[in-house]
Amino acid sequence: MVPLTPPALDPEILRAAAIDLGPTAAVTFLVDDDAVTYAVDGATIRVDGGRTDSAVVVRLSRQAWGDLVGQIRTAINLLLSNELAFERGGFEQLADWDPILRYLHAGIPPYDPSRADFAGRDPAATFTLDTDDAELASQLQTMGYLHVRSVFTAEEMRAANREIDRLAARARPGDDESWWVTTDDGAQALCRLVYATLRSPVLAALESDPRVRRLGTLLDPALRAAPDRMEGSAVLLKVPGKTTGLSNIPWHQDCGMGGHAIMCPAVTVGIQLTGSDPSSGNLQVVPGSHGQAVHYRWEQRLDGVPVVSIDTAPGDVTVHVQDLMHASPEPTDAGGRRTMYVTHYPPRLFDYVGPGQAFNDLVRNRVIAAPAASAE
Repeated sequence: MVPLTPPALDPEILRAAAIDLGPTAAVTFLVDDDAVTYAVDGATIRVDGGRTDSAVVVRLSRQAWGDLVGQIRTAINLLLSNELAFERGGFEQLADWDPILRYLHAGIPPYDPSRADFAGRDPAATFTLDTDDAELASQLQTMGYLHVRSVFTAEEMRAANREIDRLAARARPGDDESWWVTTDDGAQALCRLVYATLRSPVLAALESDPRVRRLGTLLDPALRAAPDRMEGSAVLLKVPGKTTGLSNIPWHQDCGMGGHAIMCPAVTVGIQLTGSDPSSGNLQVVPGSHGQAVHYRWEQRLDGVPVVSIDTAPGDVTVHVQDLMHASPEPTDAGGRRTMYVTHYPPRLFDYVGPGQAFNDLVRNRVIAAPAASAE
């Protein structure tokens, strides 16, 4: 049951992984009656069929194994789904293996800040719609994100915010159209509207606006928005203070729960309805981290990682590739940031994720079946 691996693996990446994991590290996956073991072997990683005396031994179904190898579902997804059983070791040790397993399975290299090549570009650069598409696409491809100023007028943003006020007044916990958090005083607060454009012609017009379409398809003209799946176009409403729930989201990749093989490189356009800065909990990004496998505890493990905090004005737009490492931190003051996110997905996503389905459903404790491994 030794999995197929990419035809060309960089020995320097394997050597760095071997050093990082340690000379005796090994993990074994038990899949029905089969087994496969990954072990450090000097300056490389050896893959063997069969079980050895590994420090980490994981049992999972054949479908779960196929999902993991095929980049359909991640290890954390399978853990939260109760589809991983540890006969030895635990998730922390498996997580140490995760970046190199993604390299072995799919050729996605582990993130290394020293490998990022900014090609002389400024990570803090801003642009306007007057910039030509080739320059915008080059910046987006290099950094994994863009900041485009003054895309929408103040009146357009006021009209959108009036619509969001209307939808927010109708939202209720458990309505399947919104996310909620618990504040310090125990109250529930609205933090996100999902599938928003299905309930608002005003927001639907923003979603399909040629300016949004232009920015969302800079890397691939075949990408398209998904109003009725993947939670559609969502509106973030940043709640001030400390909260429990999914408002202040730590460092993550949007494919962190799975779906990399079918939805990356999706591109998300963030319409800045209110503008943002640290006081309102603005977007933070790690330039050049897209297209790589980032350890979920990378900030404790890596030095010299560049971080950009993006301040915006109302009507600005941010654009980011979904597997860019990014965060939405707690506001330092009043909060209140509003951003409407319109994500553009590859056509193949629509073959595997149906209306009303999303990878975030697992996070929000909704029961939606994950795509089968055979789908890709």
